[in-house]
Amino acid sequence: MGTKADADPWFAKAGLADVPRLSDPTGALYRTVGLGSVAAATLAAPALWARGFQCAILEGHGFGMQTPAAVRQLPGAFLMHRGEILRAYRHESPADRPDYLALCAP
Repeated sequence: MGTKADADPWFAKAGLADVPRLSDPTGALYRTVGLGSVAAATLAAPALWARGFQCAILEGHGFGMQTPAAVRQLPGAFLMHRGEILRAYRHESPADRPDYLALCAP
């Protein structure tokens, strides 16, 4: 939900500086594809904190500065072709770990 300038260092660190991406600071695209937000109380769930620790510390992704709305926004993964969603995974929890390869498999 950040700007291109916010995302540039993260994509560069991952070796993805030249990958096309979208910026959606208002969250309009999230709503269009049916992604909701998580209840504030859910942010205290141990599974969420464990997943955050794994990503930020153990996998070395670090912590990003996010707005309260961005922290509560549920993510999703989509396989799209010519503007059509072919397959989708809409997270029920920020701690979900979808099978990205299965999402892209024929």
